[in-house]
Amino acid sequence: MNLIKVSIIIPVYNNEKFLDKCLSSVINQTLKDIEIIIINDGSTDGSLLKLKEYESQNSNIILLNQKNAGQASAINRALEIACGEYIGFVDADDFVDHHMFETLYQEVKCNNLDLIICNWTKVDTNGKVLSYNDHDKYDNKILGRDEVIQEFLLNDKELVEGFSWNKLIKRTLFMDYNIRYPNIRYEDIPTIFKVLTKVNKCKYINKKLYYYVQHGASITNTKNVNNIIGFIAAVELLYDIIVEEKLESECMEAYYIYRSKCLIAEYILTIDVVNHSSVLRTTFDTIFQSIKMNQLLKPPIQIKLIIQLFLYKIRLLPQLMLTYQKCKSLYNKYLLHS
Repeated sequence: MNLIKVSIIIPVYNNEKFLDKCLSSVINQTLKDIEIIIINDGSTDGSLLKLKEYESQNSNIILLNQKNAGQASAINRALEIACGEYIGFVDADDFVDHHMFETLYQEVKCNNLDLIICNWTKVDTNGKVLSYNDHDKYDNKILGRDEVIQEFLLNDKELVEGFSWNKLIKRTLFMDYNIRYPNIRYEDIPTIFKVLTKVNKCKYINKKLYYYVQHGASITNTKNVNNIIGFIAAVELLYDIIVEEKLESECMEAYYIYRSKCLIAEYILTIDVVNHSSVLRTTFDTIFQSIKMNQLLKPPIQIKLIIQLFLYKIRLLPQLMLTYQKCKSLYNKYLLHS
């Protein structure tokens, strides 16, 4: 039996209408010696039936079926049986370039990497490009552990983000350090950060090999109280990891910036939901009032963040955001009727 080079993990929950495009892009990878582990997490649509058809036609597909237990549970179950030298992830509503895993695998082998990150493109359900970041000047950038952690936390260049799906990760990092996905929403954020604390060498390439499909049902576009609280919990978990790994002296100042940036951005993005939830209003108020402005004045100085937090503390930010949204709504109506 040939060595399995890459195990590709695909958790599925009610993704029937996206599966053909997703699975076609994975099955037709130019890299051979891959295994595709698909976990049906209690789907109630026609996903399981479609997955069984694909399994019957492709010998490298391993299909697992379980009662709905959440994406983290599904991924962790796949990690337990994965045999690949490296692990890749694909969300069932997204798709990938047919050369993605060959490109990434060749890079990790040639450069002796623990992890590699590629660029990605946001598209709509018809495949139309909505946005992408051009990181050409950082193409082929090699990063050690300390640098990649700082890139994740400060995120000024948006090179190292808390996603699993645009990365190829050495399986031994999961196995040797017993890294698993916590059973929370946005489980990728603390898991990827934990992985980064264990790498020796990784690399960023600017090739856009992953296609993130934006649609109304995805968790990042479904803003409700539970999802927002889940996001806050995921961000807060990084503090525990930093303490556990004894990285306070190297990382705590950067984490303070990361936490402040993430949570003020989430607050602004979800202001409508926050205004209708006393729990969220209290939660965000407790967080933001505890942030000390002088900690944001250390280099690199976060001017935008300081202004946002100052406006919040003097109670102007909520009013400004609501005014902005009303103006935006009126402008959109004007465009619709013009």
